[in-house]
Amino acid sequence: MKIRTLLVRASLASMLFATIACYTEEPGPAYYEGVDDGTTDLVEISPGIEVIADWDEPIFFADDYYWVYRGGDWYWSTWYGGGWVRTHPPRWISRVPHPESYVHYRPTGWAPHPRIQGGYQAHAQYHATHPMPSGVHSRPAIHGGGGGGGRHR
Repeated sequence: MKIRTLLVRASLASMLFATIACYTEEPGPAYYEGVDDGTTDLVEISPGIEVIADWDEPIFFADDYYWVYRGGDWYWSTWYGGGWVRTHPPRWISRVPHPESYVHYRPTGWAPHPRIQGGYQAHAQYHATHPMPSGVHSRPAIHGGGGGGGRHR
């Protein structure tokens, strides 16, 4: 009888911990194979934090992933065009007051450019040969999830 009771309690404890783990750990986003559209630029707003310039919603790039703020919730993905997974607010967000204010963000000196054919490399080459004014840090949107920044916890 004692062994049966111990086994039942151990089984219940195991299920409880598994349930807790399911609700405290979001899955990572599936790798989303986005395509560089030749016009999407990231501009730096704070050290280690970039936002897509002149975009219809506030999409940030930090910790090696894209982050979007939608309806009061945060989502993350390896690409700005899809594969979003709901998550807790990232730690760095405290350095970005009012993330919704970055919709169509255009820092002084940044200007949109024509579509660049040839994917990311051609887009990067365009930025190398057409620098922005001093103080504007801009580069083409890249794939995230490559490992440099790690998880957001």
